[in-house]
Amino acid sequence: MKELQKSKHRKLINDLVRINVLEEEVEYYKTLIRPTDTGHVHTAINFIQDRIRILKGRKKEWPFDVS
Repeated sequence: MKELQKSKHRKLINDLVRINVLEEEVEYYKTLIRPTDTGHVHTAINFIQDRIRILKGRKKEWPFDVS
């Protein structure tokens, strides 16, 4: 039982670190946006923001969890 708690705690910490890194990346990518030819940057930002929402539990995993 104690090992399960450690595992959950470790996952939580890893997710918090992952979220922090992804949020920093989004802020950096926003500095790359220009008036034209940066649609791929917008796509990357949206995709990463979706991943952050998934990690925070605000959105279900996509595309595999269709329930």
